[in-house]
Amino acid sequence: MTEKKIAGVTAVIPTLQKNKEILTKLIEALERDTAVTEILLIDNSLIGFKHSSNKLTVITPEENLFVNPSWNLGVAKAKTEIVALLNDDIILPENYCGDVASSMSSEMGIVGVNGMGIEPLPETFCHPQKENIYLEPTNFMDDYYGIAMFFFKEAYNRIPDEIKIVYGDSWIFTHCQRMKRQNYRICGCTIYHYGSLSSSQIEFNPIAKVDAKIYKKLTVKWYHRLFSYEEIWDCHKYRLLGMTLKIKKKKPWGKRYA
Repeated sequence: MTEKKIAGVTAVIPTLQKNKEILTKLIEALERDTAVTEILLIDNSLIGFKHSSNKLTVITPEENLFVNPSWNLGVAKAKTEIVALLNDDIILPENYCGDVASSMSSEMGIVGVNGMGIEPLPETFCHPQKENIYLEPTNFMDDYYGIAMFFFKEAYNRIPDEIKIVYGDSWIFTHCQRMKRQNYRICGCTIYHYGSLSSSQIEFNPIAKVDAKIYKKLTVKWYHRLFSYEEIWDCHKYRLLGMTLKIKKKKPWGKRYA
């Protein structure tokens, strides 16, 4: 049987460089991953970043672009078929990108993280044990889905420029659903996550609130605001006469590695 050829991967990492040790460890892991052919670091800290990796290109904009515009820029500049949008606060298993890419095909939508495989970052900053990664179809995103997302460039729908920090993952996920592209989640492995190093900061909260209003305006039709029902990963959402009611599910959707 002929071994499947792995398409090259461009890793796009927006960063404010709040923890350079974790960022450096991530870049070093991507340097060792033979499937990753380029690493685009969008340096929204504006202070510059130096590393010896031959794969690394540092893009320093004139001002902080924030996450979603950084994703748009990285995807536009990517030279490979597959793009990986990665948080700057994660530590991956060895050859993670290659293992995910080898399971992908061009008709897929977004391939994101299964939140049940997320664990806190150990004090040693070690890499998670390498396990057998597999992809499972999903119609929902959980809270961690967007910390590492893979897709073929043709599946990406540019995020509106006015949405800066949040809902970018939701935008590209739902676009693929509309285009009848099945989305997937990555199962069978652990990712260490330090926690949001940028978007959780207090100064960004007003921007996130504006993002939510804009996203709702762009995606929720006027008649859906009168009455609509939506099932998401952890709750049932009802809209009635402009009001939204969320009813939590008894158990979180999904289970570890499943």
